[in-house]
Amino acid sequence: MIRLPMKSRLIQLLYEKGEAWDYELTNSLLIEYNKSGDYWKWMARFWMTELAAGGILNIVDVEADDGSHFANDKVLYRYNLTDFGKSRVEEVLGA
Repeated sequence: MIRLPMKSRLIQLLYEKGEAWDYELTNSLLIEYNKSGDYWKWMARFWMTELAAGGILNIVDVEADDGSHFANDKVLYRYNLTDFGKSRVEEVLGA
């Protein structure tokens, strides 16, 4: 089975969920791709930041981390896809 690149799968996961916190998406992605560690956690968060800056994702909520997800007092983001993001998923990934 051919797997999507992790960044593309991240967008697809959000498309499937509708809306999710960054730590939920990160956990799902790392489990699916059998990855672990801070490097991959922060890469997934970096990709989400890139995708938000590119108009693919919307930030719909923010919250301070109590230390149970990434690190104490880090900002947690809840995302959904923009209309542009949804159309790109449907066009490129055939969702």
